[in-house]
Amino acid sequence: MKARSLLAILCLLLLAGCGLGPGASATADPAQTDAAPATPPPVRIGPDGPEPPDTAGLQAYGAEHSDQFGGMYIDPPGGSSVVMLFTADLERHQAAVNAILPGTRVRQVGHTETELVALLESFDFRAFQVEGIEMIGGSVDVIGNRVQLEVKSNDPTVELRLELAHGGMLDVTVFPVPGAWANVSAGDGWRLLIAGETGNQEAYTVRAAPDADAWDEMWTAIGLAGAAPTVDFADEVVVSFGHGIGSSCPELRLDGVVIQDGVVFSETSDPLSPRACTADLAAAAMFVVAVERTSLPDDGFTLRLSRTTTTCGAECGFTEEIEVALP
Repeated sequence: MKARSLLAILCLLLLAGCGLGPGASATADPAQTDAAPATPPPVRIGPDGPEPPDTAGLQAYGAEHSDQFGGMYIDPPGGSSVVMLFTADLERHQAAVNAILPGTRVRQVGHTETELVALLESFDFRAFQVEGIEMIGGSVDVIGNRVQLEVKSNDPTVELRLELAHGGMLDVTVFPVPGAWANVSAGDGWRLLIAGETGNQEAYTVRAAPDADAWDEMWTAIGLAGAAPTVDFADEVVVSFGHGIGSSCPELRLDGVVIQDGVVFSETSDPLSPRACTADLAAAAMFVVAVERTSLPDDGFTLRLSRTTTTCGAECGFTEEIEVALP
């Protein structure tokens, strides 16, 4: 599938989400809103809280007037009032949409939704790559009535060149291309023994080895290649952090290990962010660390994957936190 076709699909998904999602809002220019709408219907309360109004009729009306329709959204979030955007004939549209759903407001914009979608679909993202521009994501900003692109580039002219080429229809955010990176190898009370990638059975899992026998078992379980690093267990305890990674963004950097108030956890980041990543679980990024016993309570400590757990934990079969007893 062509890259721009993928972004077209993303665009359509975002149209449905950001245009009518519960978090949508706007600060409309009063001069752009025409005839006063009727009183909106009361907010419907469902089992999970306020429910959005039924906009099927309004969506059909917008489709019938696609030559002037700029999209729609709910404002304020969680309310029952819909705002519809049109490029012209606001009084006529105000009367029509209020007959469909009382309380619907209209606002004038410069571009139709069709024009914005067409602009997004027109970008050749492979050609961008040839120019050294890496695509992160693209969508239609319904409320702002423009297309939004997020890209990576070290060319300081990219943002202005792209925006000027599309007459106010495009808003570009440029991030610098990440440079070389490396894991932090040591810190106060700890040192990194080895980092690598292993099977997803270690994803969202922590382990600890306070002695040589436990270390042999732990090394076999985590599945990293080669011989186990040498550890003096009179002075250190070994712990491992298995972070889940997806197939499209396997890079993960260890930024540090925190030893605080009897709790030990890892801090990590994506060294190539921002970027678009899939949500699949493909493997585990493993960080095996030796922690100095003098940094730990004498009787034991809590070992945690991150400052706070990030998944459904034990309910999904993950072991993101364990209690470690020290002999």
